Amino acid sequence: MQQVLHNAMKIVKKDFASDKLQIVWNIMFMVYMGFATSVIIDNQFEHLDEYINPLIDFLLVFYAPLLGFLFSRRSFRYLNEDSYTRMLYFYRSIPVPASAIFVSRIMNSLIAFIINGIVLFGVIYAIGNHIRAAMDIPSYIAFILTWMGIGFLITGPYIYWENMCSGKKYFGISLLVMVITSGTAVMLSLLGYSVFDFVVRASIKWGLLSPVMWGSLMIGLASMLLISKLTYIRQQTRDLS
Repeated sequence: MQQVLHNAMKIVKKDFASDKLQIVWNIMFMVYMGFATSVIIDNQFEHLDEYINPLIDFLLVFYAPLLGFLFSRRSFRYLNEDSYTRMLYFYRSIPVPASAIFVSRIMNSLIAFIINGIVLFGVIYAIGNHIRAAMDIPSYIAFILTWMGIGFLITGPYIYWENMCSGKKYFGISLLVMVITSGTAVMLSLLGYSVFDFVVRASIKWGLLSPVMWGSLMIGLASMLLISKLTYIRQQTRDLS
């Protein structure tokens, strides 16, 4: 296991070294997204006891899996160049255990969640006067971690499709999943069952002891790890030609 972690860390370092600006571009994108949505979310906190805007559920469910991605040259080229398949082909040609590849992918996701989560939600909290009035920092951290757990849950299937599908098929499935998950969140909100409202009230009530937060994190992480394990097993027999 130690050797697998060592090899996985080497892959992660190589990924960052080969695209040194990806962190910069990622932070800039998350800052932009934070500014773009802070007014909507802050306005919702001002009217929290009056109504729930379905757009809030749509945005946060839409953002959840994006938090697990670092926007590198590879991620932007997967449609035209099938860059993920080419990456797997490359790693098969060198003496690197397949297990290390998947551990490195999970590491990359966790790094992305930390960076993106801090920047996106940090900008939203810094700008949102009504958010700060409604939630103290521990409660807001619980709010963030709950959405990260939802992000973990959705990221697992993305890891599977990323490794098992061509670039065009991955793109099509990704669009379909975004439509289904975001559409479901909006539909539930219109019916009076807002995921945003549920997470906010649990975070305010229990703070870092929120059972919703811990349940979201445990279920999300377990799902991502189990699907990664399944992907690792099935990827061994995938024809990359």
